[in-house]
Amino acid sequence: MSIEAPINRRIGAAKSRSGCTTCKIRKVKCGEEKPNCLRCSSTGRKCEYQHDRTSPSRSATPPSLTLTNSPSSSPDSGRRERYAFEYYFQHAAQHLAGGMKVDFWTKVIPQICRSEPAVWDGMIAISTLFQYPNQSLDFTLLRDRRKASNSLNQIQLEALTWYSRSISSVHSQIERGTADPYVALVSCVLFICMETIQGRMEEALQLFMQGVNLISELRTHIAQGRVSVSKVALLEQAIIPLFLRLGSVSLTISGTQPSDIFAFVGINLDCEFTSAEQARTSLAVLSAEVIMFERETFTYLRALDPDYPMDPIMVSKKESLRARVSRWHGFYTRMCENNINSQSPIEYDPLLLIYYTTISTVLSSCLISLETVYDAHLADFETIVEQARLSLLASTRPDGSQPPFTFEVGVGLPLFLTSMKCRHPAVRRQALDLLKKAPPMQGLFKCTPSALLAESFMMLEESYSVAFKQATITGTSEDTVTGDHSEDMQIIQPMHQLGISQGIQVPEEARIHYYCVFRPSEGLPPGVSEEDINKPGWNPNQLCLHFGQNRFDPGKGSWRQVFECIPFGGGM
Repeated sequence: MSIEAPINRRIGAAKSRSGCTTCKIRKVKCGEEKPNCLRCSSTGRKCEYQHDRTSPSRSATPPSLTLTNSPSSSPDSGRRERYAFEYYFQHAAQHLAGGMKVDFWTKVIPQICRSEPAVWDGMIAISTLFQYPNQSLDFTLLRDRRKASNSLNQIQLEALTWYSRSISSVHSQIERGTADPYVALVSCVLFICMETIQGRMEEALQLFMQGVNLISELRTHIAQGRVSVSKVALLEQAIIPLFLRLGSVSLTISGTQPSDIFAFVGINLDCEFTSAEQARTSLAVLSAEVIMFERETFTYLRALDPDYPMDPIMVSKKESLRARVSRWHGFYTRMCENNINSQSPIEYDPLLLIYYTTISTVLSSCLISLETVYDAHLADFETIVEQARLSLLASTRPDGSQPPFTFEVGVGLPLFLTSMKCRHPAVRRQALDLLKKAPPMQGLFKCTPSALLAESFMMLEESYSVAFKQATITGTSEDTVTGDHSEDMQIIQPMHQLGISQGIQVPEEARIHYYCVFRPSEGLPPGVSEEDINKPGWNPNQLCLHFGQNRFDPGKGSWRQVFECIPFGGGM
């Protein structure tokens, strides 16, 4: 389920010792460009280095925006803040929850903001950027840092001013030793939201790791009896489940590792559910386990000799996971059926059914090296498309559009999987169409670049299918097809231009089973050499696509893997 494969990336709190003060405060890695680093200049923040400070004795100052006339200091600032609060309460909060009945965004935040300025500033900043989004649509961990965000308007700049003010407030409390870990954690969630709504997933991942550390610290305070009962309840029932869902989605980004958040699971995953929240939490944890097992089996299969039998331990792991996923579905079905006549019936949640179907499909394909394994899951892909359509219908705004962002998991990932792995032309295109219509940012998942990648793969595979068919007719070796059809992504054409009917069969040889999007100037992924990218017309700063396919060896009677590296002209 991984959607990108960056290389040489460190996920976590990156340390900056000689970087600018602003990056140190935000705890992100500074590029140390002078006089202004790229991180600050690209987001409109003021960039200061320690030796440039006019008051060396002062502690680190909060990041601020370089504005000639700061809008937050104008007489109308209070009016705009109240408007942002009203918009959050009436519009943004419900969409942040992603259709889930999550009180954190709709009730908890509006309540806490009354007494905590940092939460107030974070909330109105989110509200403003939700209404006036400015989003990075680059692939996660492949953001082109040469691009400066000069397109921010005054409203968006004011939102970043409030965000900066919120960071400053929390940081000042930490410096004075008066910070409440609970408020710091709630603020951290808002900061994660603020970064993800802008498409800045790198910063969001770092903040996520800091949030996990704050949860650990709060757990220590709870054990010492230093946290109120109400705050303990909110932590266990709302914040930790939220982090578990985020942690699960983060694993779909190649290079990330499971965080300590999964050690904080407070429910028995093998017992019957008593609430929809427990069902969501259990499914999030199961999803993380399936993703990690998929990673493990991918590495295992690449190293496995075709003549060797499958490791029974790996087979046992798969069957154990399969049984647990099936048990989850049984628990969830019974819970909904048993509550159907109660005063507060629990209705079937399309999103939960989508994710259950998704992880079941992914798990079924583990330990199988052929992409044709997915052909047996057409009914599952159709279920994902049908349920995703219902989910998007529910999130449609009065003007017919989708919200620009949802903090909670959405239909993006399952639709991406369907548009990548379902080779039925009609169903695949339905999934792709819905993916393009979905909110472009869904938590830590970006729909826009994912849709671009999925569409490119679809057309590439269908082009290969035509080429293989022609090779079969003319008696040409299949090995020549790859070279002829991967010189440039320009060879990709729509189906109707290729004369392909809706009943096209994509053979195993035409299917892409491994891929990696990368930028040569930032390092090469495993399996890619300098020779692969040193070709006429190739730019080291452009995106490239490394992918693998299966080829059948008649002499050995087995499949072998072949790999290609081509420019990826996605405009990202």
